[in-house]
Amino acid sequence: MLLLRVSLVGLIFLLLGFQQADAFVFLGPAKPRLKPADGQTQVFHLTPVAPSFIDKETFEDGFYSERSDSEIFALLVERSMLAWNEIPEFGIQLGIAEGTEGKIDPEDNLFSIGVGKISTVASGLAFPVTDEKDPSTLRDCDIQVGTDIDSIPSFIFVMIHELGHCLGLGHNHSDPSAIMGYWQPRKEVALGFDDIAGALSLYPPKVGEQTNSFAPCGSLVHIRFRQKYERPNKNHPQYFLKEEMNWGGLIMLFTAPALLWLASLLRPLSSRRLRPKSGP
Repeated sequence: MLLLRVSLVGLIFLLLGFQQADAFVFLGPAKPRLKPADGQTQVFHLTPVAPSFIDKETFEDGFYSERSDSEIFALLVERSMLAWNEIPEFGIQLGIAEGTEGKIDPEDNLFSIGVGKISTVASGLAFPVTDEKDPSTLRDCDIQVGTDIDSIPSFIFVMIHELGHCLGLGHNHSDPSAIMGYWQPRKEVALGFDDIAGALSLYPPKVGEQTNSFAPCGSLVHIRFRQKYERPNKNHPQYFLKEEMNWGGLIMLFTAPALLWLASLLRPLSSRRLRPKSGP
């Protein structure tokens, strides 16, 4: 009977679209993170060598077709940073530095983003370096995207992922919707709720600011919302976060108490015991 109750509840949860809540992962026990000089924005320097993309003429109706490789490079990095910057009440912002050129050198204390050949199977690499005096601080974090990444969607995915490492997030092996995992079975490139929860855990809203959306894990948010990024039109350079109601999750949220009540009614049935008859 107990097995029947558990199976019944599990089946209903699956039918209603319940999504499992999975934990986010930090780079290490000290939870190293960015601590920009101005306390607000961490800037990255772009290397002079820009990637080339085979789909720039066709991607999003040719929005990038008339732009140079360097312009596209900067726009795509900004677009990737936007995925993190648009987290509601995020305690840090990412930006691109002007003037100084970047260089992939983990020891120069200059946060840089560039392109180069990678000898491993990875499509991109981040080189987070902790401060020797303060293990909770990242004093440098360069990002290198492999030269084999020649499509715009792949570049955006890899860049958002590597920026997550520079923010202090590790690999999430259990949540397929997390961009900090190794794969993402969705057509749109967007943060998963565990990505957002992990980022907010490292960079909570400033002291004194009211927060309306912080959650320590992705469970409740998974139930209520689904998320994607959209542009107002094809010529607009900026994407905006759009949340869609997860009706299946809401139905589950309201029917869960009824399911628990039903389980409590069935429980006495499973606790009955057959007693031997008394002697003659």
